[in-house]
Amino acid sequence: MPDHRLIVARGFRIAGLVIGVPSSLAAIGLGGGAFVAGSGSGHKPEHLDISTYGIVGLISNAANGVGGVLSFLNGVAAWVFGLIAVLAIAAALFAGLLYLVGRGLNASAPWARLVAGLMTGMLTFHSLVALALLRGGARLVDAVLLAALIYVMWVLVRRFKAPVSDTRAQE
Repeated sequence: MPDHRLIVARGFRIAGLVIGVPSSLAAIGLGGGAFVAGSGSGHKPEHLDISTYGIVGLISNAANGVGGVLSFLNGVAAWVFGLIAVLAIAAALFAGLLYLVGRGLNASAPWARLVAGLMTGMLTFHSLVALALLRGGARLVDAVLLAALIYVMWVLVRRFKAPVSDTRAQE
């Protein structure tokens, strides 16, 4: 018979790694991109007199205008990269919590069981709401996710009551 507690604990640790590694890499990459995009030169180009320089002055002034617009868009991109980097850091921290909960569940820590129950309960609620709203294949995927969450809740409620050595006697 499988040890359900180990399955759930490994599931939390694997979810932590699957979410944490890409989001950490994304946070590093996007943070670097925000830094590079935000570190543009801030010198003000001088405008040429059209009556003195003619068509060259007109082209130069137009290029300065386009450069100003592109500089503004570069600043917007830096802010967007920074915002997404902050969200990726938040996802990485959440993934770290998932991994720590998985380790705590493996060690039968009561705090890990409580945190896992709260997280699973919240995800179950959201999955039920999504099941009511989705149609087609997405509803099937959500139903599979809901079944997995119900299994996790069952393990957290039923299988964690007994000490580790008594799990074979309950089955």
